[in-house]
Amino acid sequence: MKKFILQVLLFLLPAFVIGITTELLLRKVPNDYAYKKGYLDKNAARIRVLFLGNSHAYYDINPEFIKINSFNASHISQPYNYDLQILRKYENKWHSLKYIVIPADYISLCFRLETSLEKWRIKNYALYYDIGNGAGFKGHTELLNNKLMPNLEMLYQFYIKHKHNINLTSSPLGWGTIYNSKSKKDLIVTGKTASLRHLGNDTLNIEKNLADLKAILAFAQSKNIKVFLFTPPVYKTYLQYFPAGLLNNTFNRVSDLAQFYPTTTCISFQNDPAFVANDFYDADHLNESGAEKFSLKIDSLLNNAETIANAK
Repeated sequence: MKKFILQVLLFLLPAFVIGITTELLLRKVPNDYAYKKGYLDKNAARIRVLFLGNSHAYYDINPEFIKINSFNASHISQPYNYDLQILRKYENKWHSLKYIVIPADYISLCFRLETSLEKWRIKNYALYYDIGNGAGFKGHTELLNNKLMPNLEMLYQFYIKHKHNINLTSSPLGWGTIYNSKSKKDLIVTGKTASLRHLGNDTLNIEKNLADLKAILAFAQSKNIKVFLFTPPVYKTYLQYFPAGLLNNTFNRVSDLAQFYPTTTCISFQNDPAFVANDFYDADHLNESGAEKFSLKIDSLLNNAETIANAK
């Protein structure tokens, strides 16, 4: 029996070694999560404006157009509970942080990563940020969160073809670069698909997300950090599939919560007429020119807040 077990182990050993080696090689491929974590490790102490949240911050706010030293630490589908964990991870390094800017739209309140089709992203926080709860063994591996061929293709492109930016889509200051006007999507089609996808999220998540948002606001107030909660610009085709009043009711819940935190301001850009069809990549994300326009609006808000703070 012992001999049989030994033979099995010897038979499995090469597969085990190959698996471990592949896993380690995959983790060495640069990605946006590792990049942003590395940036925060080195620069958190000097950041004055921190952008957090989901893709509506990632693609819509470009820190290059913000005069105050800022960084975009948002990610695709990043919910409030992970925003909160990022804030807490660097709690003792936010020496210069004065402003947090974060989306407060419908999807922000209804989406939880752990119950979504994108729960595979949890491993990015476990592996590269060392945060997140309940990732489990699978959530701590690259190899088990993607199919074999895409993994092998990634290794080939990075190690053989030397395409070192294959997995990076962020600018040096964390803005998502790939939603550009050259690859613009149909605004009618994406208006329907995005709104119906967002409406498909479980509204039972709202209370959990409000609790996490409350914790973020309390964290900020305890450190005298001003928070701007915003609804992003969206194209009209995105709005038409939502039940009447639903989006306003969602924003009102956020506004009601914010009233308990004097350092928090809510502002909606949802129907801002300044944003036209040419500003959008799809119906709920801006392209590079739209992001510039929106970032300049955010910059104006921050500069006004600076002027008021300096006048006191």
